[in-house]
Amino acid sequence: MALREPRRDQYEIVPARPEDLDEIARIEKESFWVPWKREFFEGELAEPYRYARVLTCSDSDLPRIGGYLFAVSLYEEFHINKIATDPRLRHRGYGRRLFEDALGRARAVRATAITLEVRDSNLPARQFYRSYGFRETYRRKAYYQDGEDALALVFPLAVK
Repeated sequence: MALREPRRDQYEIVPARPEDLDEIARIEKESFWVPWKREFFEGELAEPYRYARVLTCSDSDLPRIGGYLFAVSLYEEFHINKIATDPRLRHRGYGRRLFEDALGRARAVRATAITLEVRDSNLPARQFYRSYGFRETYRRKAYYQDGEDALALVFPLAVK
């Protein structure tokens, strides 16, 4: 059965909960070469200063969790640890919705920059971040478990 095209308003962004972890872990495994373990996400939910959001939908014809974002506020920095959408829902603006929600949070906590790492080979993600104005600031050699380099990206925020 083909997945029905979701209407943009069918998914809402809400705080991630422990009952979302199985779906988060599934999306993670389908999205990354070296995925985080479910326990890592569980730990993120328990830590202070973390920002964990999911796209959720109550329509039984669609994935219940459409994507997630995990971030942390550290001093004046807002660092995105993970962002992914269900592969069946990609290229429909859900990643942008998650990122823009995080951007709002970063501004609310008066962060001066959003930072993250991205695989050197992940050209779609690099283009996504570049479309927002992220700058590649430096390379982290052999950052990932498989030895691939990461690019550290920074998006400066104007603080009012």
